[in-house]
Amino acid sequence: MKKVLVVIIALMMAAPTFAQQKFGHIDSSALLDLMPEKAKAEKELEAFAKEFQSALEAMAKEYETKVQAFQTTEKDMIKTVRDTKVREISDLERRIQEFQQQAQEEIGKKEQEVLTPVIDKARKAIDEVAVAKGYTYIFDSSLGVLLYSKDSEDVMADVKAKLGL
Repeated sequence: MKKVLVVIIALMMAAPTFAQQKFGHIDSSALLDLMPEKAKAEKELEAFAKEFQSALEAMAKEYETKVQAFQTTEKDMIKTVRDTKVREISDLERRIQEFQQQAQEEIGKKEQEVLTPVIDKARKAIDEVAVAKGYTYIFDSSLGVLLYSKDSEDVMADVKAKLGL
């Protein structure tokens, strides 16, 4: 009983503080989609990834050619030649897998490199709008962290204006 009373008193004392809070929300994903810098970054990333895709396709074609040649001549090969060809094919498989892993890592780094400035620009605009409009909190509704937003304000229009969109 005493604990409940303490909690009630604490809530009553904090109520004026909560009443002074100003809440807002924004769909940051929609905001980023509106920014021309994001489209440019995505095109750059796509071109970067295409280079890896071309190299990977060439490696896959080489692999298929070697496997087909091996399968058609395998029965006529002596054991030493057959073992050497199997090692060559296995080595090529390993190189393809390593290349895929390295490509994914490099594409991830490039994605971060080209999208970070866009995200930082949007974040700066959101921060500036929050300060200028006196918001205590702005929630990102695109992340699903906001379940009910009737009493909050959508600051998308203000942030778009700040970015000139």
